Amino acid sequence: MQVQVSVIVAVYNEARWIRRCLTSLRQQTLVGLEVIVVDDGSTDGTAAICDQYAQQWPQTFRVIHQSNRGQGPARNVGIAAAQGRYLGFVDGDDWVEPTMYATLLATAERSHAQIVVCDVRKLYVATNRETSLQSLPAASDHVDIAAYLKYGLNNAYSGNKLYARNCWTNCRYQPMVYEDLDILLDMLSRCERVAYVQQPFYNYYKHAGSTTLDYTNPRLFDIMTAYRDAVAHAAPRYVDAVTYCVAKRILINLATPGFIDYLAPFTELIRGLATAFKASPSVMNDPAIKRILYYATQPTLPPYLICTVQNWLDSWQTYSRGLTVIMPKTGQTPGQIKARPDAVKRDYWQLQGLFDHGGLLVLGPVTLQRPFGQLRAGGDVVVYRGERCVVLGAQPQSPLVFELCQRLLSGPQSLSQLLTSIKTQPQQWALVTNNLRRVAVTHWVH
Repeated sequence: MQVQVSVIVAVYNEARWIRRCLTSLRQQTLVGLEVIVVDDGSTDGTAAICDQYAQQWPQTFRVIHQSNRGQGPARNVGIAAAQGRYLGFVDGDDWVEPTMYATLLATAERSHAQIVVCDVRKLYVATNRETSLQSLPAASDHVDIAAYLKYGLNNAYSGNKLYARNCWTNCRYQPMVYEDLDILLDMLSRCERVAYVQQPFYNYYKHAGSTTLDYTNPRLFDIMTAYRDAVAHAAPRYVDAVTYCVAKRILINLATPGFIDYLAPFTELIRGLATAFKASPSVMNDPAIKRILYYATQPTLPPYLICTVQNWLDSWQTYSRGLTVIMPKTGQTPGQIKARPDAVKRDYWQLQGLFDHGGLLVLGPVTLQRPFGQLRAGGDVVVYRGERCVVLGAQPQSPLVFELCQRLLSGPQSLSQLLTSIKTQPQQWALVTNNLRRVAVTHWVH
């Protein structure tokens, strides 16, 4: 029997849900369905459950075991092994309605569409609610692709689609989070025809442990790469629609409280895409979306970190992407501090490095528990634990850093004492701290 549709299920430690997923696929009404389960190094019993299905229904299920490589690479293994004329994807903690693939295949055959889309029912475990919104206003065998890219729901989601095999000839998932977003807008922009079935066939189970709901997870930096790739790789005839979609999505991210910890990277992303946004008629003609260009004008501290204590660095590097650690250069010690302790000389050269490059200077032990994009979003900043400054952030050529250097050279106070006085005696620093942000160590550190 010819395989009509190959469904690829990439799984990792999903023993709690995988039976429901595989059972929903076994119950499909489509004749000629194969299910390729790629066990991506599971350690919780998932592999054994998958093997049971393959042993009991070998005509439907195949299992491939591999060491853990991530969902994107696991899906790629399934794509390479698939025999079907069409491909579909289901996450191991989701499930599908019994007629999903029969309906999508019939639509693809009738419409000659390269991709057929259906709606998604989302089930939110934490809040015990569900949503089922229509992706487009009406079902269609010939969707307006530009409109779907700009306004359609779930357009950058893999599971609610059936793909002609040739969609994947030159496409593969990247080893990243948001691997769907990275590839699907590009793929849709290269289609000649897309069809839409207005039925919520795909059930998306949003449980509390989801990576994309854990905003403290530094893997979420991948969303920046996905947005850049989407705009850079879009087919010319739909680059306006893809750019509009990306701008709209970024604004939604910025309005999501959890993403505040990524504010500086988002600002830098927008600055890098500003030319594309300005070249997009759809962005520029929509006042609500055009306001994204406001962020391109906002300052961020340069992505440099000055820290001379090695064991303080670990969490800063864990919760960043593209941050460069620089060691301050030393030269001839100014005569004013030659006789002072080595710690003062070290502080002077650290301030010189901060003055030259800008960025963040770590002056005390701070163990992060989430990204620190808020700290880098804006101008000069001091972070206090009690009255002690543990982090000093500045723009290059900062008047505050210059003044700190001068006072360190001219007086008996240490850098730590000077920074404490900014908090306790602010009137003495009024000329150089007009726009200074004063931050207490709060939720973003242990």
